[in-house]
Amino acid sequence: MRRGLILIPTFRRPQGLAKALARLGELRTEAEISILVAENDPAGGQGREVVRLLAPGHRFEIKSMDVAERGVSQVRNALFAAALATPDVEFVALLDDDEWPEPQWLEELLAMQQRCGADIVGGTLLPDFAVEPPAWARTFELYRQEQADGPSEMVWGTCNVLLTRAILERTAPVWFDPLLGLTGGEDMEFFACAKARGARFAWAGAGVMHEDVPESRLQPRWIFRRSFRIGSTNALVQLRWRYGRFGRPIVLTKALGRLGLAALTVLRGPSQLGRRMEALSLAARSLGEITGLFGLRYREYGAASAAAGQGRETDLSSGRGTPLASKAGL
Repeated sequence: MRRGLILIPTFRRPQGLAKALARLGELRTEAEISILVAENDPAGGQGREVVRLLAPGHRFEIKSMDVAERGVSQVRNALFAAALATPDVEFVALLDDDEWPEPQWLEELLAMQQRCGADIVGGTLLPDFAVEPPAWARTFELYRQEQADGPSEMVWGTCNVLLTRAILERTAPVWFDPLLGLTGGEDMEFFACAKARGARFAWAGAGVMHEDVPESRLQPRWIFRRSFRIGSTNALVQLRWRYGRFGRPIVLTKALGRLGLAALTVLRGPSQLGRRMEALSLAARSLGEITGLFGLRYREYGAASAAAGQGRETDLSSGRGTPLASKAGL
């Protein structure tokens, strides 16, 4: 029987975390697992309180740990370190605190890992809209994460992923760049680094995770900002891991080409809302890539919102060395 840890970073989303833990209790798996939640707001402690309330009656062992330093890189580094500190852990699986798995999720990831001998296995991410979405949103790529089954060139995010202990050991001791803790992009930076060190990837389409999508994420403002952040850090990941220091003209040329394509799409189909939203996303990503080349850092996970459960306020700051993240490729 394989032994693993399910890792969940959390920041001011007690309802989402409670839902995730409840659905994890419905897993159909033969693996011996436990759950570790990392609280990234120790002063507030909402996630820690959820664990305290649910752990006694849960099917699996649940523990929590505090990570005082703010940032997604910092909290995920702490989770990986804790996993390696447990000698019998053979694998880790990650989800976010606004996600929940289908019952066969973990077994599908494990089966694909064994079938392909992969170090890292990603799975499908589907949106769970809080309100009835417009037709275009149901197939909008920004809300989904899908690939064909089997060996893969890359996995893009930690929102639904399984990693072997061997790849954690090979890429230790700092997995996620601390400079990206408030910008996002730390996950793709890590996967690009792992690939450079020989990691093998695979995809399990039947390993399905659902993500809660609030009404605010259907607004053009959110779509533009998320796409811009993806582009701004994506450019720097490409320079670091694909093209090298002399790749700026390549990245810039590709970004300008996509920006032109976005403009052409709007001109050709101005009455089709779905096409306009796709064009908006493409344009924002291209602009983000261009600004990223000049060291503009987009801090999507900057100062926390005062609203409970939000915890995400954006800002732009000048800086260097900010690679990307999300459901978009290099």
